[in-house]
Amino acid sequence: MNNSQPTILLVDDEKAVLSSLTRCLVRLGVNLVDFSCPQQALEYATDNRPDLVISDQRMPRMQGSEMLIQIKALWPDVQCIILSGYSDMESFSDALNRRIIDRFISKPWDNNELRMIASAALREQGLFGFSSEKMSQSQATDFHGMLSTNPAMYRLFERITKSARANIPIFISGETGTGKELVARACHAESPRKSQPFIAINCANFNEHLIESQLFGHKKGAFTGATAEHQGLFAAAQQGTLFLDEVTTLPLPLQAKLLRVIQEREFSPVGSHQTYPFAAQLLTASSTTLADAVERGQFREDLYYRLNVIPLKLPPLRDRGADMVMMAEHFLQVFARREQRRFKGFSDDAKLFLRQYPWPGNVRQLENLTHSIVVLTDQPVVDKSTLQSALEGDISRSQPEPPGVPTIDPQQSDYMPGQVRPLWLVEKSSIEEAIAFCDGNVPRAAALLEVSPSTIYRKQKHW
Repeated sequence: MNNSQPTILLVDDEKAVLSSLTRCLVRLGVNLVDFSCPQQALEYATDNRPDLVISDQRMPRMQGSEMLIQIKALWPDVQCIILSGYSDMESFSDALNRRIIDRFISKPWDNNELRMIASAALREQGLFGFSSEKMSQSQATDFHGMLSTNPAMYRLFERITKSARANIPIFISGETGTGKELVARACHAESPRKSQPFIAINCANFNEHLIESQLFGHKKGAFTGATAEHQGLFAAAQQGTLFLDEVTTLPLPLQAKLLRVIQEREFSPVGSHQTYPFAAQLLTASSTTLADAVERGQFREDLYYRLNVIPLKLPPLRDRGADMVMMAEHFLQVFARREQRRFKGFSDDAKLFLRQYPWPGNVRQLENLTHSIVVLTDQPVVDKSTLQSALEGDISRSQPEPPGVPTIDPQQSDYMPGQVRPLWLVEKSSIEEAIAFCDGNVPRAAALLEVSPSTIYRKQKHW
């Protein structure tokens, strides 16, 4: 046993359940002590203080809640989690109300949820904070659904843990598909506001009038079609967390109103002069940097300084080393269970290909690709050719034109029905149509196309 690591005491009368709990929690890098008899667990706890207790409720001779009451009497600060079905809640509701039981998780549990709750309980005691200096590249970590073996990600997890404690604006940046909403949810889960609502909205999905109503709410009759009063997200967030994704797509007039909300910590619904307090933490994100948006005149500089108090930057998947293989194997098993298929893993040449591919769509692309392979592939071991077939569209775009292909005039648009247009020209048309639809707002067009603005700017240079 490593005395420098927190200790979790596991108690369940079924040894198969104890084995499942051990397999789930061993990834946290903690000491695990398990007992199938609650009396023996009590004897252990009398002489050894556990940092966290996870117990079943329905056990022979002693219920879990009875055991936890005695453990709390010995060690009042120990966190206690009960595992049980909803039908058993009446048997431990008194202990729950008296805060003998800190958390309740229903059976069957979700492994990711259990790991997240267990690690959060340990961090509340200051026992399980993320330290990038203590992590090694061989140690995989699941931080609120974000899997990584990469030191840069460990530093991000550590920064999230520290910054989430304060109610100040946090700006999350990263390419499309890197997991910005996961970071926002982790900030919420690590904060004192975790019991309050978490509300997320993608600003690029709404036009100017709709997004204002979504955020601020409106009074009945405030505009044509406002047939009833509508509560906005500033109010709905209460004392929780409001996450505005693709915030750089907000129209400039609305940016001025958002600036006032941040400065005054209050807002007025559309069509009303009455002000209401804004108590939630504000998290924002964009696939383009705020500084770039300011430089292009698409974002207010004063709002930039208000939002960018604590910046959190997600690295692209291509820069995360062994994470590509580790995450691909994780997704493969997750989707195999969901689709009731069996897969052994990836071949060596497939793993090398995973490491070398640039992943322009980042984690989202890897996840979707793995899901499609699970559905469409019959062979138990995924090899390089399977990956190449699944990625055929991406690969064709990343390869140079083969010799002998005639050059096409970019302005040529008189293709007849039945003719095949070059892929790059179809892509060019789609991008230009999206930019026109968004009135020249490239970040908003990029969000609708699910690519990063830098991708569009880069392609425009080559047209």
